Formats: sequence, structure tokens, C-alpha cells
Amino acid sequence: MTDVPEPELSVADEVIVAVEACGICGTDLHILDGSSYRPELPFVLGHEPVGTVVAAGEAAREWLGRRVTITLFNGCGRCRTCRAGYERLCPDLRSITGVLGSWGGFAERMLVRSAQLVDVPAALSSIRAAVFVDAGTTALNAARLALEHGGERAVVAGGGPVGFLVAERLRAAGLDVTVVEPQAVRREALSRLGHQTMPTLDEAPVPDVILDCAGSSEVFRLGLERLAPRGLFVVVGYSLVPDADLAPVARKELTIRGVRSGSRSDLEESLELAAAGALRLPTVSEWSIGDVNDALRALREGEVSGKAGIVFDERKERKPSTI
Repeated sequence: MTDVPEPELSVADEVIVAVEACGICGTDLHILDGSSYRPELPFVLGHEPVGTVVAAGEAAREWLGRRVTITLFNGCGRCRTCRAGYERLCPDLRSITGVLGSWGGFAERMLVRSAQLVDVPAALSSIRAAVFVDAGTTALNAARLALEHGGERAVVAGGGPVGFLVAERLRAAGLDVTVVEPQAVRREALSRLGHQTMPTLDEAPVPDVILDCAGSSEVFRLGLERLAPRGLFVVVGYSLVPDADLAPVARKELTIRGVRSGSRSDLEESLELAAAGALRLPTVSEWSIGDVNDALRALREGEVSGKAGIVFDERKERKPSTI
């Protein structure tokens, strides 16, 4: 823990957000262990923030006092990809807030472009809204691919927050969904909500779609073998897959699609669905910023059944509370 200078507005379309809550993502763990993005240090992580705008440049005054979250990606703004609304896929990506370039929400204040801001529905608390900033956005994008592909049966590999929300979305759409999750604590949480779970992929039924939210090389290898002909494999989490055998892809005419977070509309829709009660949330454990290392340890050791998040408020609880 350290003190850093207060952020200052430098251009007309910037705002300062007083952070109220920020989710902890698996990507944060990967960054910390050196297996993912490598931001220039010093750097403040946290790419799932929710808070209130407390200062704004002249072009962003309308946002003052509003409770907001953010889209994460800052592209060049000029290329065909950005103009089509896919900033996250920009080949000249400038920053990913809380991941690369722009400091994130594991701090009491953060500086954000007003173009990134998204209103948070009043029906959602800040910590519950934080669940959707990346996990919900990614889940809706992945689920859309599965629904567009068609089929009756889906397997979601990984029962963490993203996998949980993917399973919720697909089951609500009428698919037969099985969640493969090796951690017993997460399987039990999913089962309590009526989800079918399995500890390993080879025990799951043969699916039309597999969505890999675990980022496991073994899921990729076995998933290609398990998929039904003309099936779809969706890469949500990802890892290095050495010596991948692509013969099943050709022999069964499989499709492999990738997902990188989601669009602004995915974020807005996930918040609206949650606020309306149409999308259930995983269990959320709250931690104070002073206990962030304890939260990270609990996540690494598989002690968190759902989502972990940092809260900035007067409680400053020393132990996680489940909501």
C-alpha cells in the first residue's frame, strides 16, 4: 500500500471518479504472476471500477455527480475497427484501463475519459455492478456467439464469474448447459442455483458448443475431441497450447472463435439485466483495500466461490462479507 498523487484533469473530456468498488479479475492475478500483460511500473491495477464522478473537464460537466462504470479499451479512434465500435480490437490500442497504460480502480481516485463512462442502474449496489464491468461484458459477448451458432447443448468450462454468467445467460435462453469446474466450492455454488456441474470435461455430455472460460490447454485439447460435428469452440480465457492437434477441427468441420471482453452495449445490457433480476450474480465477497493481498491469496488458493471485490467506504471491513 502506498500514497500516490491525486489525479488531475488535463483535458476537457476527462473526469475524476471517486471509486466505491472494484472487482478483482483473474487477469489481475495473471499480471501479478508475470504470465499476462506487463504494464510499465509503477502501476495501479483494477479494471472493474464503479464510483461517482467528482470532477470533470469542461466537455464532461454533464457527468458530475453520476454513479458510473467504464468501458476499458482506448483505441486509436481512427481505424476501421474503432469506427465500427470495436475499440477493444484496435491494432494500435493505446491503453486498457487498469491493465495497460491507464491506472485503474485499486485506488480511491482514478482519471477516466468521459467517452468511457457508462451509467450504473440505481437498483445495483456498486460492488454488485462491479461484477459486470468485465465479466458481464465478456459473458454476454461469448453467449451471443453460442446462441448465434445454434444447437441445444452447451458446456461451459470454468465456473468462475465469467463462466457463471455465461451459464446463466445460456440457460435463460433455453439451452441445456453443463458447467465443468474442478473446484468443489464453485461447483456447490452453481449447483445451489440449479446448474448441472461436472468436475472434468470428459464426464460432460457431448455438446454443440464449448465455451472455455478457464483458459486451459487441456480444455482446448479435449474440447476439440468432445465437440459434436460442426460444433463451436469459444476461446474466452486463453493459454498457450503446445502441440495442438487440429485434426478434429478438419474432420468434424469445427469452428473456433475468440472473445475479447465485449462492447459498450454488452456492458449496458448486462447491467440492465442484472438490475431487472433477469441475470443472477455469483456470490460476491467484499474486501477492504487494506486487505487486497488477502483477497488475492484467497483467489489463488481457490477459497472464493464467486467474485471478489474491493470496497472503498466507511466500513473498511477486515474480513470478507458475502452479499
